[in-house]
Amino acid sequence: MEETHEPKKHSEKEEIEDGLSSKTEAPHLPEFTFKNVCNDIINGVIALFMDPFCNAIVVPILVVFTSIACKIVIANVKYTEIDFKTYMQQIDMINDGELDYSLIAGDTGPIVYPAGFVQIYQWLSWLSSGGEDIPVVQSVFGYLHTLTVLLTCCTYSLVGDVQPWAYMLIVASKRLMSIYVLRLFNDCFTTACMVGVTLVLQAASYWFDTLGSTLVFLLTLVAADLYSMAISIKMNALLFMPAFLIVVYFLCMENILKLLAVILVMVLVQVMVGWKFLLVLFHDEDANYLRMTYLQRAFDFKRSFLYEWTVNWRFVPEEYFTSKLFANFLLVCHISVLIFFVISRFFSSKITGKSLVTLVKDGFKPFNTIASTNLYVNKKQGPKLILLTFATTNTIGVLLSRSLHYQFLSWYCWHMPFLLYSTGWGPIISGAMWAVHEWCWLTFPSTIQSSAILVTILSFTLATVWHRGENWYGS
Repeated sequence: MEETHEPKKHSEKEEIEDGLSSKTEAPHLPEFTFKNVCNDIINGVIALFMDPFCNAIVVPILVVFTSIACKIVIANVKYTEIDFKTYMQQIDMINDGELDYSLIAGDTGPIVYPAGFVQIYQWLSWLSSGGEDIPVVQSVFGYLHTLTVLLTCCTYSLVGDVQPWAYMLIVASKRLMSIYVLRLFNDCFTTACMVGVTLVLQAASYWFDTLGSTLVFLLTLVAADLYSMAISIKMNALLFMPAFLIVVYFLCMENILKLLAVILVMVLVQVMVGWKFLLVLFHDEDANYLRMTYLQRAFDFKRSFLYEWTVNWRFVPEEYFTSKLFANFLLVCHISVLIFFVISRFFSSKITGKSLVTLVKDGFKPFNTIASTNLYVNKKQGPKLILLTFATTNTIGVLLSRSLHYQFLSWYCWHMPFLLYSTGWGPIISGAMWAVHEWCWLTFPSTIQSSAILVTILSFTLATVWHRGENWYGS
C-alpha cells in the first residue's frame, strides 16, 4: 500500500513568530553613492525651507542668530542719535518733579507719549547712568528684539502648518534691526507687548476646551493688562483694538458682561500706569489742569506729521498730504475696509456658526451665547484665525495711516511674513515681495516710486489674504 505524505502543519505560535520576523526585517536602504548623498543633502535643505516639521530645528537657530546678530551690529555699527537723547531730557525733567505735560520737552520736541513710555525710559535712564551708557541701552533693545522674535515664532507655531521660510523672513529685515539696536525707539516695547497679547489669546483658543471658561476668561484679563500697557507706551497699539475686542468677545463665549470686565481692566491699568499725572486723589484746579494736559498731550489724535518723513504717501502732493481733506479720506477708508473685513470674514457665519443678525441679537444677552461650531474657539483653526484677525486689522491701519515714519515698520513687520505665507504665493514670490517691501523701507528719503510700491504691496497682500477662503474657514 502506497504511503501518503501530508503537509506538515505549523503551530499557531510558529506562524505568528514567522510573521513577526518577516515584519522586523531590515528595510532596504539605497546604495551609498555620491549621487544619493547629494540627493539627501538637497532634500534636507528643501525640508529646512518647506517642511513645518523642521520648525523645531529652525526656530532655535533663528533666535540664537538674532541674539548674535544684535551683538555684532552693536559692536560694529555706529549708533545713530535721533530721539533717545530727547527722551532722556524729558525723563530728567519728570524726575525733577515736573508733571505738566505741556512743559516737558527735549531737543527734538515735547513729550507725546503716555506714562508707560515714561516708566520704561526712567528705568533705561537709571540703568545707563542718565542715558550716557548707550551700549547698555542697546543691549536691552537687543534682548528685546530677540524676545520679540521668540514670541513671534511661538505665535506662528500655534498656527501649526506655517512653513520654515516664513519664520526666516522674521529675521530678514535690516531696517528692523536698525530700529531696535541703533535707534532705540519706544515702538519696540509696544510691539513686544502686542505679540504677547496675540500669543496669550491664541493659547486661550488652543486650550479652550481643556482649560474651561473660567481659566480662559482669566487669560483674556492677562491679555487686557498687557494690551493696556502697550497702549500706555505708544498709541499705535490702538490699531489692534477691533481685533482685540472681537477675539476676546468670542473667547468670553459671547458674554457681553465678561467683555465689559475685560475693558474695565484695561481702563484700570491706564489709571495705575498714569497715576502720577492723573492725580486721581486730587480735585483742585491745578490737579484738573495737569490731568487734562496729560490726557490731551499723551493721547493726541490730531497730531500732524511732516511730509519729509513720510514713507507711504510720498507720491501724494505735499499740499494735499497736509490737508484735512486727505486725513478725513484716509479715516473713511480705514473704517470702511475694517467694516468690510468684519462683516465678510471676522463675523462670517462660516466662522461664528450663526448669521450676522443672530450674532448681533445675541450680543445683548447677558450670558454665554457662543455656537459650538465657532472657529475662534476651535483648537485647530482658532489660533490661526486669531493671528489672521490681529495681522489683517493692524495692516489695514498701517496701510491707511496718516503717515508712516521709518520706525513704524516695527508695528507690523512681525506678522508680515505670516500674511505673505497666507497669500499662497509660495516662497519664491513671497520672498521677492518681502525683498521689494524691505527696499521700500531702506530707501531714504522715500521716493514717489518707493512709497507707491509699498502701498501696492500692502494692498495686494491684504486683498489676497482676504480672498483665500481656506485661510479663514480651514481646508
